[in-house]
Amino acid sequence: MDTRISINDLIALHYDTLSPQLKIAADHVVNHLDDVASRSLRAVAAGSNLNPPTYSRLARALGLESYEEMREMCRSAFKHRNIGFAEKASLLQSAGNEDEDAARTPFALQQSASAVRNIDQFINDLDIDRLRTVADGLLGAERVFVVGSLASVGFAQYFGYMANLAFTNWQVVGQNSVSLTVALTGLTSSDAVVVIMKEPYAKRSVDATQIAHESGAFVVVISDSISCPAFRYATHYFIVPTDSPQFFSSYVATLVLLECLMGMVIRRSGPKVRKRLEDVERNNHRLGEYWQVTQPTSNREQV
Repeated sequence: MDTRISINDLIALHYDTLSPQLKIAADHVVNHLDDVASRSLRAVAAGSNLNPPTYSRLARALGLESYEEMREMCRSAFKHRNIGFAEKASLLQSAGNEDEDAARTPFALQQSASAVRNIDQFINDLDIDRLRTVADGLLGAERVFVVGSLASVGFAQYFGYMANLAFTNWQVVGQNSVSLTVALTGLTSSDAVVVIMKEPYAKRSVDATQIAHESGAFVVVISDSISCPAFRYATHYFIVPTDSPQFFSSYVATLVLLECLMGMVIRRSGPKVRKRLEDVERNNHRLGEYWQVTQPTSNREQV
């Protein structure tokens, strides 16, 4: 077993092949790393209403020799996580939820606390080496296509907008831009595809990921759970927390990832891209794209 792979990565890679019961056990492991790392197998099983042998079967299904090996991976993952802001956010949320008077529990407080928690968890779990590898892959691609459906459309467009300021080989596909069918036709191993998807997963995004994978393209999937059906087609993927007290998933941590990734790509790009950014800025001024504040004139003579 590659010692560099995390327990979350391992589960994500095998999740689609697990039985329904093993998926329940896998979900429990991902969501309770501290329990698996510190408590006995019997206690973990009791806490999840599963039999102890289920976790042993899960370990073998993940390609591990024993439950103890899986437990060591959980210990390693938990050891590198800091509570920090996440704990504060959880306490803030708990305090709000325990308040029986809704008027004394501002929703904005709950939403903000959830956003802080998502960002903190994302940063704690982020694989920096993977982020660097993805940035290098996107920069080296001949063409980069960005895909997003349903609620992810706007975030794909924002990511593409940032890229278009600096590069000429990035395109957002679908909606009012290049059609998904056209973009996926003729993909090669020199191209890259970035797919943003959150539960409920859009079928067209999953299918697009599979087509991109089969073409040999460099495929990056950004999603919210180890159960994302597109991960098996990804060259690299990121799991981004989206917890929210409201119906919709939160995209705050996803925006952090997109902005970090684009910043890293641009930093690696060199003077040619710097000049393009300067040219874009100059043309925006020439075309009057920016609101210009007019200086008030004075009737007084300047002394």
